[in-house]
Amino acid sequence: MIGWSILATLVSFAITLVGVPLFIKFLKKAQVSGQEMQEEVQQHAKKAGTPTMGGVVFVIISIIVALIFVLITGTSKSNFNVVWMVLLLYAFVGAIDDFLKVYRHQNEGFKAWQKFLAQILIGLLAYILIGFPTGQGNSINFFGFSLHLGILFIPFLIIWLVGWSNAVNLTDGIDGLAAGSVIISLLAFAIIALSISKWDVLIMIMSLIGALLGFLVFNKKPAMIFMGDVGSLALGAFLAAISVVLRAEWTLLFIGAVYAIETLSTIIQVGYFKLTKGKRIFRMAPFHHHLELGGISGQGNGWSEWKIDKVFWGVTALASAFAVIIYLVF
Repeated sequence: MIGWSILATLVSFAITLVGVPLFIKFLKKAQVSGQEMQEEVQQHAKKAGTPTMGGVVFVIISIIVALIFVLITGTSKSNFNVVWMVLLLYAFVGAIDDFLKVYRHQNEGFKAWQKFLAQILIGLLAYILIGFPTGQGNSINFFGFSLHLGILFIPFLIIWLVGWSNAVNLTDGIDGLAAGSVIISLLAFAIIALSISKWDVLIMIMSLIGALLGFLVFNKKPAMIFMGDVGSLALGAFLAAISVVLRAEWTLLFIGAVYAIETLSTIIQVGYFKLTKGKRIFRMAPFHHHLELGGISGQGNGWSEWKIDKVFWGVTALASAFAVIIYLVF
């Protein structure tokens, strides 16, 4: 089964390598370009006109390839159906959000309550799929201990999906950052899935890794395409769903450390700004923009996008390795 999983990775990678350039041509012809949201970061001005919604490619390819390999190998699809549906539905919400931004030529797509309502509905569907076909019930893994939440599992699942989907969305602010970080996070979950013989989930994870690697070729600096909300929201929700079906929820607190830092920096910035009526802790939030503008201190030379990528990928790798080791040992 490991061989099939690796083959799924290679197939997704190869198809995405071919598919992304074709999609870029289509987007340029359709004039689907990204809208710059951080005007304060002057070096982003040259990115104007870069096509967005690239997540459409790696989401669709990864699901189709994974489905084919799951059918070929005859593995159970109970967990598989949960994760691919979450991936696809969050991608659908993100795609509409992206389309509205491009169509309106502004930075706001869905209103906040509309996006949140859509995510709640997806969370309820995920609960039905997780709670019944997988036989998991209403328990989560809390650092090795089974914690029964009862009816509280429903709000937990919704908050878990919404929180991590938006966390990855915040991380997707510079070339290659989110795609590279998520690849590393997925590798960690692939090891966990392998250790407990969740073959259908492993195939889905490896297929998505292959598609993301193919996408990263065109998304690394200088990016030829952005993943858009269709990609970032889907990836964050997918990580959350994977952690739940693998009964490894706590590991995402480490595997997703970078996304958590990005989210916390934004929450702190907004809260402090409101409390002090205009003062800021960071030069700009999320944290990667603070580094771009003035380094860690905020007063020095700004970091290049490539330096931020390397540091964030390194942090993700170290935190993920720690989580996997603790999971396997205990």
